[in-house]
Amino acid sequence: MVKLYVLTIVLALFPAVSAHEPAQKTDPAIEEFWAKFQAAVGRDDKASVIAMTGFPLTMPYGVSSIRTKTQLLKSYNKIFDTETRKCFAKAKPELDSGGKRRFSINCGEAMMYWFEWRKGQYKFVAVDNVNG
Repeated sequence: MVKLYVLTIVLALFPAVSAHEPAQKTDPAIEEFWAKFQAAVGRDDKASVIAMTGFPLTMPYGVSSIRTKTQLLKSYNKIFDTETRKCFAKAKPELDSGGKRRFSINCGEAMMYWFEWRKGQYKFVAVDNVNG
């Protein structure tokens, strides 16, 4: 009877304990990578952005993937236009619900930028049209 009483109390307290657990913690590597990427885009530092990009860079539906640094340079001003730069200046990473090794930056109702862990570091890997 005493065991049943103790078990009942423990089970009754469990939801209260788990409710005080912190929300999903941010991966410090994401914060560090995002700060560098965000700053590189803000400075228009194409060389740094390219170095932080994983190829092929997936593009929105109907647009060919960018497979080389040269192709990225040619498309750079379209990918990182004025609106994107404004968005990036304020944006915060959103973790992918599937895990901590992928995150996105959502720029309003238009574009989403994806980053994922590849070979020991985060890389810019995709641009997606949110409305598409």
